Amino acid sequence: LDSPAQPSTISGNTSPCEAATETYSVTFVEDVTYTWVLPSDWTQTGGGTTNSIIVTVGSESGNITVTPSNGCGIGIAQTLAVAPTPLPAQPGAITGLTAPCEGTSQSYSVTNVAGVTYTWTFPAGWTQTGSGTTNSVTVTVGTENGNITVTPSNECGNGTAQTLAVIPFTLPAQSGTITGSTTPCQESSQSYSVINVAGVTYSWTFPAG
Repeated sequence: LDSPAQPSTISGNTSPCEAATETYSVTFVEDVTYTWVLPSDWTQTGGGTTNSIIVTVGSESGNITVTPSNGCGIGIAQTLAVAPTPLPAQPGAITGLTAPCEGTSQSYSVTNVAGVTYTWTFPAGWTQTGSGTTNSVTVTVGTENGNITVTPSNECGNGTAQTLAVIPFTLPAQSGTITGSTTPCQESSQSYSVINVAGVTYSWTFPAG
């Protein structure tokens, strides 16, 4: 017998998702033992020294190497370069008004990352009006307080969400009944008033003259 020949090309995903379970293999040759070496933070979970193994993908890029051996010695190793695809990072801070006026159109955004989809949620009564799952969206502000949340995702799954607390300014309620004379004398000085509400400005109009 001779030392075993170099194994066939390693089959398996060269851009697997981080933390995914993957299988890597070479063509089986009888009476050959296969010793596998993985990138530093990858973990072999099955297959032992057979021609086909199961691994949990880590975050490190590098080479998968398989070395054949038999009773006559060690053969030439075969390698496969791999570069995992990580989950998207948490987006940066959401930009946009934290105290917008009820009923206004507002824009909220995070820094865009290529290949990432952004899913937005808003407080009850707020309505997203544009831009879908991009990094920058427009909304019509509702009356409810709460959080704006954006969750990043790619082909490997969802990353950590980012949030922004918002407290809308609501339109002031209708003023109470105006107090004052309804039949004042011509040219007389009169006072008219409503109950004051803090933070509200009152604009008055009167009959001509």
